[in-house]
Amino acid sequence: MTRTLTAALVAVLTAGAAYAHHSYGAYYENQTITIEGTLETIRFANPHVIMTLRTDAQQLYTLEWQNLVQLRHGNVGPTTLKAGDRIVVIGSPPRDPSSHMITLLREISRPSDGWRWRRTTRQ
Repeated sequence: MTRTLTAALVAVLTAGAAYAHHSYGAYYENQTITIEGTLETIRFANPHVIMTLRTDAQQLYTLEWQNLVQLRHGNVGPTTLKAGDRIVVIGSPPRDPSSHMITLLREISRPSDGWRWRRTTRQ
């Protein structure tokens, strides 16, 4: 009985975790896009850090960064970037050209001081 209950509990917890994470099928995972602009907002929360970036052409992009634990391992914290920073971002573009969501970020740099982050693990 205990084994059955334990197995059921593990199955429920695992299913929830698998369901919570999403697919990257809507993005070209093997292609990159580079955008530059001013960071408007950054939300440092799980499941991913979310930023908005406004380009010089006034296009607004949503950027999906890694999760908090992955970023902490890369020495990135809530004060590393702030609204107003000018950054350059390299990530995977969406398959839908009307979408302004960039994910699977590979690199973020801040030219003003040379700060740079590079992805070491998949999101």
